[in-house]
Amino acid sequence: MIKKLFKQLKNTQFINTAFHYLAYGIARLLISTYRVRVTYAPGVDKNLMANKGVFYFWHQQIIPGMTLFFKEKATGYCVVSPSGDGKIAGFICQKLGFTVLYGSSNKSPITLLRNALKALEERNQLCIVGDGSRGPAFQLQPGIRYLAQKGNVPIIFVECSSSRHITLKKSWDQFQIPLPFSTITITIHAPEW
Repeated sequence: MIKKLFKQLKNTQFINTAFHYLAYGIARLLISTYRVRVTYAPGVDKNLMANKGVFYFWHQQIIPGMTLFFKEKATGYCVVSPSGDGKIAGFICQKLGFTVLYGSSNKSPITLLRNALKALEERNQLCIVGDGSRGPAFQLQPGIRYLAQKGNVPIIFVECSSSRHITLKKSWDQFQIPLPFSTITITIHAPEW
């Protein structure tokens, strides 16, 4: 009886919304404590972050990657998986100031490609997780290069690390959550055409 009631409550709009706001509050609180150090690979223009392009980081480093774009007050689009976890991430991204495009190589790839190209045509930045939501870890998904070529924009690797973090050892990518007051180090790499 109690299990059934809990299951029904879990799927209600109120509980989902409350959980999304709780996750956003925790993310904002964490991000506010991070110190961000941005470096640029040799020869990279320091104004690169103001240009349009496809900016990518690895799934393991989603939190440091999004921290950079939030602290830089960058606006643009981000691609998020339409999965349950993705909807939470998408809600947080929207609250941080991004326009969210839902889709993946498995779910609605044509619609996602069309919307992403439209965003790039409007001179926007597009943030994307390079190895996708399922991996393999640290291998760039081929659709990202295709998207950049079709949009006639570069892809830019955003390398992220944190001074102190928790590693989720059982996750497919060893996902990392930076601890409060960590230093987030970001290296912006040269654009690839």
